[in-house]
Amino acid sequence: MDETRTTVLAVALVALLVGGALGGAFGTTFTDSPEPTPVRGDQTDWHGDGTSSLAQFDSAAAFESYFAAADRHRFGLSLGAGLDVEMASDDEAMEESDGGGDAGGQADSAGDASGASGGDGRDVSGTNVQEAGIDEPDVLKAEGEAAYYAGHRFRSQSGETTIVDTTDAADPEPVATIPASGELLLVPETDTLVVFDGDRLWGYDVSDPAAPEQVWDQSLEADLETARLVDGDLYLVLVDRPDSGAPCPVAGYGDDVACTDVYRPGVQTDADAVYTAARVDPASGELVDETSVVGSTHSSATYVSENAIYLTYTRSVSEYQVLSGYLTGPGVADLGLDAETVDRIETLDGLNITERAKTVELRTIVERWFASLDEEAHDDAREAFDEGIAAYADDRQRDLTKTGIARVSIDGDLDVTASGEVPGTPLNQWSMDEHDGHLRIATTIPRTHGADSENDVYVLDDALEITGSVEGLGETERIYAVRFEGDEGHVVTFRETDPFYTLDLADPHDPQLEGELKIPGFSTYLHPLDDAGDLMLGVGEQDGKVKLSTFDVSDRTDPVELDAAILSDERYSEAVQNHRAFLHDAEHGAFFVPAGEASYLYSYDDGTLTQEKQIDIGGPGVRAMYVENALYVFGESELIVLERGTWEEVDRHEL
Repeated sequence: MDETRTTVLAVALVALLVGGALGGAFGTTFTDSPEPTPVRGDQTDWHGDGTSSLAQFDSAAAFESYFAAADRHRFGLSLGAGLDVEMASDDEAMEESDGGGDAGGQADSAGDASGASGGDGRDVSGTNVQEAGIDEPDVLKAEGEAAYYAGHRFRSQSGETTIVDTTDAADPEPVATIPASGELLLVPETDTLVVFDGDRLWGYDVSDPAAPEQVWDQSLEADLETARLVDGDLYLVLVDRPDSGAPCPVAGYGDDVACTDVYRPGVQTDADAVYTAARVDPASGELVDETSVVGSTHSSATYVSENAIYLTYTRSVSEYQVLSGYLTGPGVADLGLDAETVDRIETLDGLNITERAKTVELRTIVERWFASLDEEAHDDAREAFDEGIAAYADDRQRDLTKTGIARVSIDGDLDVTASGEVPGTPLNQWSMDEHDGHLRIATTIPRTHGADSENDVYVLDDALEITGSVEGLGETERIYAVRFEGDEGHVVTFRETDPFYTLDLADPHDPQLEGELKIPGFSTYLHPLDDAGDLMLGVGEQDGKVKLSTFDVSDRTDPVELDAAILSDERYSEAVQNHRAFLHDAEHGAFFVPAGEASYLYSYDDGTLTQEKQIDIGGPGVRAMYVENALYVFGESELIVLERGTWEEVDRHEL
């Protein structure tokens, strides 16, 4: 055995130098296999239900070791990598938002989860947000008799936020500017405007909108993932990627976070970052509380409910673990491997070298075995390998890529109160929803080693243990949009057509697929248009053009596309990627969608889409809001005022 070990190690080092040229038969597919055994190298100290408890690191050295192991492991993460390329080409899909983006969402019963309204009783629209009463940052905010617009970031002379006096709704007047620009949150309780300006936060007293005063600022060493305003408290989710040379401490809000204060699961994950949830006093900018959890920036999402912040991370089984698991298990019989080859593979598994080196050497060992066979046996062995590895991985597909979930309570101290795990990876914040003490999460099971992708919806209880699921939606496709509304769910998958699924989630222990509709194109944002939730709008794309669709979901078993409108001159709308760019005027049965060449107002009486107005604002439209009977449309340098209902232009203002 010592001689074999020495030979294997020597070959491994040489193989690593020459790279992965020996691809051989390893880029193959997976099918069915009976009675699966665990993937070789899979970690088993998670609870039997698949969840993991979280604990803080014992030492800075343990933190450093954990991230070093994750870095070595990531060489083999081809299982989930490249999914978007495989699932949709540039001709099939528009450019998408980043992995942890905030696109998508949940609304109140009227389909408008507005982030604000006129504090003086005026009819003022707020940001289109995921959860009613929980505001999200955006470039346009309004309260009382003032609106705040930071859209100048789209222009070369960016760097200002314009304050508009809306006392006379029909004749708004720019009255002041703030020398900071980015996304905004407005805190009515303290008359504070928080400006997220790159790596810096600014707090302004806007009790007199015409004379804003800076009261605090805070630089950030970590990246800002997202922010929320809940009951007057400002919550931030920050992301720091530990430096490989000096990973401790990690950056938090203001001060550093000790590595021993960071929570981690009991198994190795694809950790490449630390996510810090922070509660900040918006009036002073002072940190109130924070907690940190290891995370992965690839295929993760962040969701905030009225009770908690949900942070996710990815746990993947590496290519080496899959290949070695097959070759030392079913592969021995499938391929007829000789004892010496099996011994070399088993010896390789025990070597203290990186998984990259192990993967390269494992390929070399098998290629040498193939080369030792005569031509007929060689061809038969390769075919057997293709079929066997396909069956092995396909049968274990939901164990190969999983998403861990950490719940950070915001009721009192920011404490990690539960953790769990589900197969697959989420799309974005829309993929999760908290309802009646349960968390629902929609995930894509990635295409891997040729095993086709599928899509699942899981329901988890208060302990984040899975209580029920709907599995196998959209085989060969991936999720493009999710919408949870009370006891109902809607999922859009896509590859060549758009399957639109309706789900019954009333029983968390027995969720059911209700109906399915296949249509051309796809939706990336879903929005309910009526109180009953029977009429749903889809915003997406077809043949490279912006597409708007209305869906009748009153019969949950038979959803119907009532109408569709293709914006033939538009290849892009921010609303496709960012729900905050969308405005729903339920009172007048209309909605606003910005696009690249113009902006558009549509009515939807009985589900019939009618273009009421094409608004030329000298370039891409940015945002719209209504104040009383006036609709404001903000562009790069202009503000246009329309009369609500008639949609006639009333005025224009330079910004």
